[in-house]
Amino acid sequence: MESSAFTNKRKIRALILVSIFLVFLSSCYSVRIVSRDGVPEPNPINTSDDFYKGKNVNVIDTTITLKLQEGEFYLIEKCAAGGFYSFEYRATFGGVLLNAITLGKKRQVKVKYVCLKQSD
Repeated sequence: MESSAFTNKRKIRALILVSIFLVFLSSCYSVRIVSRDGVPEPNPINTSDDFYKGKNVNVIDTTITLKLQEGEFYLIEKCAAGGFYSFEYRATFGGVLLNAITLGKKRQVKVKYVCLKQSD
């Protein structure tokens, strides 16, 4: 009888660990939107080994504090050529945890964007 109780405790513990692991995985993601027809603003100094190689990347990494009445916020950035080539929003577990602990009053925002190349 004791061995079945021990087995049940192990199953419950394993289920809890798997649930926590799934929460960690589901709260870390990024979304990138890219223009098919646009030409990115170049930056030959940028030698990173990812999507942004050779592109002029602008980064916004900040924490927004909302008042009780506010439910949304705006970060308005403008590009000189009038448009975005790519836009990436990133959510991390830390940002989701901060939002949950502060009941939505603080939000971590991580955005990378590349402007369109200006026509000469």
